[in-house]
Amino acid sequence: LDIVPSDLWLSTFEQHMSMVHGRETRLKEAIEGLYQPYDYIIIDCPPSLGLLTFNALMASTEVFIPIEMSVFSLHGTGKLLEILDLVRTNTGHKIRVKVLATMFDGRTRIANKVLKDMEDHFKGSLFSTIIHASVRFREAAAQGKAIVEHGRRSRAYSDYMALAQGVVEEEEIPEVGKSSEPRNSLLKHRRMQFSIHAPEANSVKVVGNFSNWTQDAGFELDRHEGGNWSKEILLPPGVYQYKFLVDGRWVEDRNNPNLVQDPYGGRNAVIEIHQQGDA
Repeated sequence: LDIVPSDLWLSTFEQHMSMVHGRETRLKEAIEGLYQPYDYIIIDCPPSLGLLTFNALMASTEVFIPIEMSVFSLHGTGKLLEILDLVRTNTGHKIRVKVLATMFDGRTRIANKVLKDMEDHFKGSLFSTIIHASVRFREAAAQGKAIVEHGRRSRAYSDYMALAQGVVEEEEIPEVGKSSEPRNSLLKHRRMQFSIHAPEANSVKVVGNFSNWTQDAGFELDRHEGGNWSKEILLPPGVYQYKFLVDGRWVEDRNNPNLVQDPYGGRNAVIEIHQQGDA
């Protein structure tokens, strides 16, 4: 699981990108350029219909719209659906829409009315799972914990587990980015750990033919106690050559005895990844 958090700089995105060509597809291009495939990429959008949300729509194949049990939320969803129609019409980008009923309290008349309206308006697009209102959500948020940590025996936990299961079961394989590889083929990928001891280093990256020998920040190793650096990378079966880049210097992997000469007089380490179950 990789998490990319937001920061204050993102609030200036729309201002900086207002006159830039291709500003609507910056996130899509970034995802297409990822060095490893993911089973899912979940983008949490801001509560506005600006350039950030438009970027998220252009980068996505599905949109999940959570609706609280209020008329205002239902009206806001209508505005969002209008935006989605504009995206489809003007760009030709197809997006599947799913609607989720949240904060449902069956004891109130308004909650039941809104749910009935959702069932009438979103036939075929409404998740069968309903997220019920629960004090466990507020408790978990106050403690900075996920609901799976705070209340595994609660209905809140059961609701979200049912939602996750439903998403997986009804999933269609999306063609996102440059790869149309079926999801099942991702099971063939193996996590490979690259490590080096470099106590004096300020920056260490692993660079190889799996990354087209680019010095991308996504291949930067994490520093650990004692000056050890490591990084796990998900790679498909194949033969790969690589080196470490330590503070701008090329360094061979001395822990790997499989070495070959490179075109520049040095040596590259070699790894061969087999499919799981292969000899």
